[in-house]
Amino acid sequence: SAASVPAASDQPSASDQPSATDNGSAPNVSLSPGSAPELEAMLPSTVNGVAFARTSFGGAAMPAGMPIGSGDLATFLQQNGKTLADVNIAMATPTDDAKAATFVMAFQIKGVDGTKLADALGATTGNDLTNATVGGKQVLQAGISGMGVVLYVKGDVVFYILALGDTSLTDGIVAALP
Repeated sequence: SAASVPAASDQPSASDQPSATDNGSAPNVSLSPGSAPELEAMLPSTVNGVAFARTSFGGAAMPAGMPIGSGDLATFLQQNGKTLADVNIAMATPTDDAKAATFVMAFQIKGVDGTKLADALGATTGNDLTNATVGGKQVLQAGISGMGVVLYVKGDVVFYILALGDTSLTDGIVAALP
């Protein structure tokens, strides 16, 4: 005689829950929409005819390879009474692979003056930052052979432009920022 097992329909089934695999093989950093749309909107979508793809994410989802290491960022947040939950990051990268060596990122830590964050970001470049005018704006700039870094502060947002090799887009990016 068969054991009396309740029919599957009598119990909540796992299939009522959204499947964890619904996202397919999408990467962890979603390309749109980002988690910080206001910050993302500050970044250019086109510079000198080059289209840029924009995305954004919170500090907890910060991918590896950011210009500020997680240790440096953790120390900075602690010093300023903030957590990763207060951090928003947006980035814009050229869709043309030939131009992909230049990109712009926006870092925002809610309630922290961008100048303080720029100092922390600047320290991680390992270069001496100098005051300069780029794209009609006052910025901090560092350049070493084949690489240029520009930091532009607007309120609590720091824009970080990195150009490897070809710095021709840098002026246009800075000029397009708010």
